[in-house]
Formats: sequence, structure tokens, C-alpha cells
Amino acid sequence: MDKDLEHLKLLGIFHYIWGALACLAGLIGVVYLIIGVALMMSPPNSSDDSSSSVAGGAVLIGLGIVIFLICEIRGIAAIMAGGKYRKHQRGYRFCFVLAIITLLNFPIGTILGIFSLIVLNRPSVKALFQAGSLPGGDGSGPTGLNLGK
Repeated sequence: MDKDLEHLKLLGIFHYIWGALACLAGLIGVVYLIIGVALMMSPPNSSDDSSSSVAGGAVLIGLGIVIFLICEIRGIAAIMAGGKYRKHQRGYRFCFVLAIITLLNFPIGTILGIFSLIVLNRPSVKALFQAGSLPGGDGSGPTGLNLGK
């Protein structure tokens, strides 16, 4: 049981870090957005340049918005999963689906996803998520351990 708690704690920390990095990666989308706006607002040299710079700027703005939204949603979901891992809250399916999605982010995300799936497939971890705390604990500690006795 202590091994499960330690692994869930580590998964929580790793998901917090992964989520923060994903949110930080969303700044790449902001850079695309700024470049697109600058391209659209630049004075044209000729009429052909004007239409191509407006079209290119619009593509970059759209791409920037998509990149930003994907990174931020992924980052917030990872941070939420980190909280669920650390608190053993109900959200087993959410964590499981996010672990599968994280597998697609090669190479670090793949390692984190595999580790998450291995830990989540343990029957004792499933029981932790279903109970919301450690079985047999009175819920007095953050992990359900009665630390005062």
C-alpha cells in the first residue's frame, strides 16, 4: 500500500510538471499569433503582397489560436489529473484516459503515460480511487491515514 501511495504521489508531481510545461508550450501559439498580426498590419509593397500577407497572417493567427488552445487544455487537464493522483479523488477514468493521451507525446509523455497506466491498473490503486482515501482509514490525513495514532 505504501508503494502505491508513493507512486501516486510521484505521478501527481510529474503531472503537475507536465501540465506546467504544456501550458508554457502554449506560448508558441502566442508567438504565431503575434507574427500573424504583424504580418497582416505590415504595409504592402504592392497589391499582390497585400493579399498574400493578409492570407499568411490569417493562417498564422488561426494556427496560433489552435496551438494555444490545445496546449492549454492539455496542460490544465494534466494539472487536474495531478491533483486527482495526489488526493486519490474520484476520477479514475479521467486519469486513465489522460494517461492514454499522454502516451502520444513522445518521448517523455510516453514514459509518463506508461508509468501512469501501470500504476492505475493495480487493483489496490483502483480501490483507492473508488474509496477516495485509504481503505480502513478514518480520513483524518490527506491520504486517509490516521497520523495521530
